[in-house]
Amino acid sequence: MKKRKMLMILALVAALLVVATGCMSRTAETVEVGGQQVATLYSVIGERAITGTSTSTGTDGSKTEVTYGNGEVSVTDVNAYLEKLVKEDGFTVTQEVKNDGTGQSYQIGKQTDDGKMLLIDFYFVDGQETVITYQVTA
Repeated sequence: MKKRKMLMILALVAALLVVATGCMSRTAETVEVGGQQVATLYSVIGERAITGTSTSTGTDGSKTEVTYGNGEVSVTDVNAYLEKLVKEDGFTVTQEVKNDGTGQSYQIGKQTDDGKMLLIDFYFVDGQETVITYQVTA
């Protein structure tokens, strides 16, 4: 009985850790941030290895960050995803391509129905990792 209770507690703790770290499935069609649903990279180009996720909520809004590692995401993949979001989902470019010598960054955004701003930041390093940050701000 004591062993069973301990297993139940460990299972609950493990479940809470998964929720707290914002674990996202590699095959999720959408990501939710600040009550908004956004198509994922997977929904456009297929499965890629996710090496990290995090979710946070603060006074300035909600943020979800997804990291794809090991060079799994190509510049062609990023461009296809950006094109879908801009042409089909109503996003506009809010920051043109910036190259910092190591990687490239982009930003797109759109206003939500409740007057907030939904921003998506991309940071791409060819052959290494790609970080996509979804953020809803006031």
